[in-house]
Amino acid sequence: GRLPVPVHHAWGNHEFYNFSRARLARTGLNSRPAGAMAGLPAGDCQAYHFSPAARFRVVVLDAYDLSILGREPDSPRYRESLRLLREKNPNDNLNSPAGLEEPRFVEFNGGFSQAQLDWFDEVLKFSDENQEKVIVMGHLPIHPDASDRVCLAWNYEDALSVIHSHQCVVCFLAGHLHDGGYCLDSHGVHHLTLEGVIETPPESNAFGTIYVYEDKMILKGRGRISDRVMHF
Repeated sequence: GRLPVPVHHAWGNHEFYNFSRARLARTGLNSRPAGAMAGLPAGDCQAYHFSPAARFRVVVLDAYDLSILGREPDSPRYRESLRLLREKNPNDNLNSPAGLEEPRFVEFNGGFSQAQLDWFDEVLKFSDENQEKVIVMGHLPIHPDASDRVCLAWNYEDALSVIHSHQCVVCFLAGHLHDGGYCLDSHGVHHLTLEGVIETPPESNAFGTIYVYEDKMILKGRGRISDRVMHF
């Protein structure tokens, strides 16, 4: 609240353990622009984008658009998500990846609806046409080499496919995996999974500052957050 700059939040499982989507939408953790503005996906999907500088865009994805967390059990999206989860995870404990061929299909993960992916594709098409560089953010990693096999978005391949069909994306920023991760994928996109500050001792501090240049991003970390240089 004291920061003299815009603040943008990406909701994850820890928010949904404590609050419903409807409740979060009425709090300061809701960074999505108010009203039925053009360029936003329909419904309560929290995805949106903004341009902090010329030819530079940030896209915030809603990685729990498909999820049983934070949604009312009688809602269509909850039922759709539960059906998908039970198809992939026969365990009594849906938070257990034990024995799963695709261990990412657990309750503490989520995914992207087709409507959100279609919207995402249109945003990146606009950025391609306007020669923008784009950073994408979401709570869940979308590349296996920047995560373990468990902490991935359910349909991470679909999000990757959208990104790889365009030229504008330079980096995907994620969280969720407390140990963090990084890879440079086959299309030249950096995937940076930031370490979990939730494991920082109470008497210490942890944060990262990313400096963005025409041809690179430099992450300066403190505490658990590691330094990194990413060239475009």
